[in-house]
Amino acid sequence: MRYFSESLALAALAAQLSNAQCINNVAAYNPNIRTMTANQTWFVVPAPNEAVQTAVDQSNPTAGLKLLQVPNDQSLFPQGFPAGMHPVLVSNARNDDIRMSALQIDGGLMTCNIYVPYVSKGGSQTPLSAALPNYIAGENGPLPNGLVPAVASSLLFAGNPLRLGQFIPKSQPYQSDAGGTLSAAASWTIVPNPVSGPGVYPEAVDYLFKTTSSPRYTAKGFKTMINMPIVLPSGMCQRNTYYFNNATALPVFRNGQVTLGPGASGTSATSGVLQQASPDGSGVYMDVDGYGACAQNVGNNPQDCETAARTVDPKSLQ
Repeated sequence: MRYFSESLALAALAAQLSNAQCINNVAAYNPNIRTMTANQTWFVVPAPNEAVQTAVDQSNPTAGLKLLQVPNDQSLFPQGFPAGMHPVLVSNARNDDIRMSALQIDGGLMTCNIYVPYVSKGGSQTPLSAALPNYIAGENGPLPNGLVPAVASSLLFAGNPLRLGQFIPKSQPYQSDAGGTLSAAASWTIVPNPVSGPGVYPEAVDYLFKTTSSPRYTAKGFKTMINMPIVLPSGMCQRNTYYFNNATALPVFRNGQVTLGPGASGTSATSGVLQQASPDGSGVYMDVDGYGACAQNVGNNPQDCETAARTVDPKSLQ
């Protein structure tokens, strides 16, 4: 019984350590662009190629983006990547210490990001990331805290469109139960109603996970996908760079269940292509691997996509 109690205490301590927010150590080197800290957990959800391509087209209808083959690279995917499937990179985060010369954000922001890495633009074989729906809210809910940064996304997030979100928990990247199971959820705020009753909040992404010591993908694999330049609506790309080499990063591998709801792809509030493509048709993807850390984030200015891909900082992959 004593061993069991100590194990629970250690699990709870590990969750608390990973849940701690780090300080912004990159702002001093990047005074004219947006920087912040990101206590974030990313998951790689393998989804059928056809469904992923449809989701990319729905969110980027004029960009002409096509899926690339996931590389057979043992340094990234030691077990390879499942045939007929493509990675969807989903994450939940609490962002804080957000600094930018033209705009300062008071307090933290909650974000849920959904990207498809390994896409091509204009027939190039250069791997890029395509944005699917992304969500943002303040620590006390979507209104009013999340409205300003969502509207000002051209300044904060290089024009990457954002939807207002509702998050559980509201001001932490995840919550923990007594057994060490962690969870988080992000929903799409269509009709907010924080005062008099329920609003309309279609599910975007739900997470239920634990720490693991045997991930399918390497740390380099996660970092490579996380740091691929993002194709913007303007046709340019942004290096939204995450650094994990600070002593405060405390990276850890995760494994668990990710549910992709209607809000994870397209514009329907009742159904989504990635939801329907899951093994049971309800959006539940079991036994998916993740990577969590408190990273340093630098949102670089938009660039030509080939230039952005060539200039990914090697330190972000360390």
